[in-house]
Amino acid sequence: MSLAQILSAYLNLNLLILIGFAGLALFSMILRFAGRRFSSNRELKLQYCVLMAVLGLSAIHPLLPRQEVFTPAAKVWSAPSLKSFADAYGSTQRGGYLIFLTPAGTSTLQADRFATIWSSLAVLLIFMGGIFILREIRVLLKLSRSSFLIRRLGRVRICVNDDIRVPLSYWSPGRANVVIPSAFLEDREKYQIAVAHEIQHHRHGDTQWVFVLWGLKLVCIINPVIHIWNRWISEIQEFACDETLVDQGRVESQAYARCLVEVAQTAADQRSVPVGATGLMFLIERKLLHRRIERMLSKSSNQVGRSIGVAVGLVLVLVMGATSYASNSLVQDRRVNMAQARAMALRAQSRVGFPVVVNDLVLKQLNRYIGTPEGREFMRDSLARMENYKQVVGDHLVKYGVPVEIMALPIVESGYQNLPQRVDVSMKSAGLWQFIPETARNYGLKVDRRVDERLDVALLTDAAMRYLKSNNLRFKDWQLSLLAYNMGENAVQKGMDALNTRDAWTLIRAGYEGDSDYLAKFMAAVLIMQNPDSVQ
Repeated sequence: MSLAQILSAYLNLNLLILIGFAGLALFSMILRFAGRRFSSNRELKLQYCVLMAVLGLSAIHPLLPRQEVFTPAAKVWSAPSLKSFADAYGSTQRGGYLIFLTPAGTSTLQADRFATIWSSLAVLLIFMGGIFILREIRVLLKLSRSSFLIRRLGRVRICVNDDIRVPLSYWSPGRANVVIPSAFLEDREKYQIAVAHEIQHHRHGDTQWVFVLWGLKLVCIINPVIHIWNRWISEIQEFACDETLVDQGRVESQAYARCLVEVAQTAADQRSVPVGATGLMFLIERKLLHRRIERMLSKSSNQVGRSIGVAVGLVLVLVMGATSYASNSLVQDRRVNMAQARAMALRAQSRVGFPVVVNDLVLKQLNRYIGTPEGREFMRDSLARMENYKQVVGDHLVKYGVPVEIMALPIVESGYQNLPQRVDVSMKSAGLWQFIPETARNYGLKVDRRVDERLDVALLTDAAMRYLKSNNLRFKDWQLSLLAYNMGENAVQKGMDALNTRDAWTLIRAGYEGDSDYLAKFMAAVLIMQNPDSVQ
């Protein structure tokens, strides 16, 4: 995965967590305002369904089509500008630059440096989290070794331990574990209530979901929502266990309430349990304990039905799905890799007759045009102006039998602008095809102080076609013809004789070229002209 995909996936995960939590919290507030109540068991199932949607959508997020819906929060460019491209592309070809949108404007950061900081922080957090989890697993293993098995109920192992004050349960591959303080064996009623409560946690899947929640907390450690949501789910888990045991008559409500109070009184010496464990000792603060007992002893007749919970869940999943699809473009990589360039070439070569080449030189120019903000703007403007001249240029292409790909040449020459001759440059070129006066006169155009027929688009286009056609008749190769168009026929012939080659790219790599990267720029322009969506 590229840096842009990783950042998009991470932002998407945090967005889904925020939307899932906000949707559930809003639903809860509406019910409370309406004086209604949702069954704790149904609420827990709804919470788990939304969490499953968060995980599922996060998993498929990299596979979703990249459609720009939101304004990207950050873009990865080959270089911040055209001026810095030559230096930036060579040093950061793999990393590029990240440009963030901020309220104050834009902020630019070298992508490989950002990736180094990001990965270092991620490794540090994972390392610290791994140490913490390993330490907690050691506590669980120590707890397991110091516990004595007293009963098996299918895959459930019921053990007693002398070192703990409150019951707890935890999951391990292939089995469910319940650990009861040895002191509970002296009170049969309390023992039965504790065992029933802990087994219910296993039935609800709480002891497995606790690992998922801890994983999300570790990955999204800077997101406060996941920590609040984890606390909320832990609370609902306890309410759901209470509700199930009392409603199904497995325990007597008064005895259950007394057991909770006694556990709360003895829990002061055991304020925490290992990661991955849950149980009666959770949520025994005074206010929460009061709510648990109050809800347990009351019979609510104003509970909402199951269908409402299903509807809320479906709506939330749809909203999160739409968000996941849209957020795939929050961080966009504007650069082009070789595989993408070759795919563009396949589409560009649908018209037979001209060899569209993709190599490292062409890829560099593609990233100059596509991978910089100014390059994209130049290309968009050039393609828009090309529409104004498409008819006249197209007619002359057909008239002289010149490949349609040559229509990209004025993009490189003038950006499809009918430019007058400048007096402040050494090469006195002008017009759409940027003829110098000498070449224009050779092909029958009048250029003097009073008249400059290079600014007549039809006349200049006709002359350009004749020049290109003449070169092709001489060299029998359109790439050599384009090179000669820029540097002159004699210079191309000299290079061919010196190197004994007819390959234009061999000549270029040996230093035989006029304007730097001229042919590579033309090939990049052809690819973009045939794939205009690449600069949108």
